[in-house]
Amino acid sequence: MAKKDSSKSAHHTEELTGTESFFDKNRKIILYGLIGLGVVVIGYFGYKKFVSEPHAAESQDAYWNAFYEFENGDTTGVALTGNEFFMGFEQISEEYSGTPGGNIATYGLGVSAMEKGDFEGALAYFEQVEFEDVMVGTLVIGLMGDCYVEMGQYEEAIAKFEEAAVREPNEFTSPMMYKKAGLVYQELGQNDKAVAAYQKIKDEWSTSVEAQDIDKYIIRAQN
Repeated sequence: MAKKDSSKSAHHTEELTGTESFFDKNRKIILYGLIGLGVVVIGYFGYKKFVSEPHAAESQDAYWNAFYEFENGDTTGVALTGNEFFMGFEQISEEYSGTPGGNIATYGLGVSAMEKGDFEGALAYFEQVEFEDVMVGTLVIGLMGDCYVEMGQYEEAIAKFEEAAVREPNEFTSPMMYKKAGLVYQELGQNDKAVAAYQKIKDEWSTSVEAQDIDKYIIRAQN
């Protein structure tokens, strides 16, 4: 591998390891997406599902109080542990594993682990959930990529970012994930692949937020 300019490498590392800034930037989108999931799930189950799968139906009632606390910034306290009035994510995740409410609780535990710097723990939680929702499901995969970046496992991070980019192509998540993949490729010195990722944003998602300044990333990778 060619020797990298240390200042450029530091710049790339600062950008691609921006897990905190990535989470903060998309926090409302992730949280509101989960609220939307709760509404959709209720409609999805309907009467038949409520009768035939009462455990899944119960999970809907179980997570709301904890999620309210989580939404309002409590990602390490009562939202996780619960109190005398309601269950926290930890108990909900265990008792309602595999249900919609259980998935949301497990996801919340993953986000909390990231905020505490426990990236291995966060990955373990994220691997247990599966959301069909385009935005939330894709962002979870992207968060897994961020965890791998923070752990210095760049190849694994790229695999997650590229998986997220093509999962359900759209103007929001696809360019976001391709840009993240490009930054990691640059950190690995694979500038040709970085250029390809950035060029895809320019060619296929030209009206996205990421495309607005993508030329400077292309030039930087080419040089």
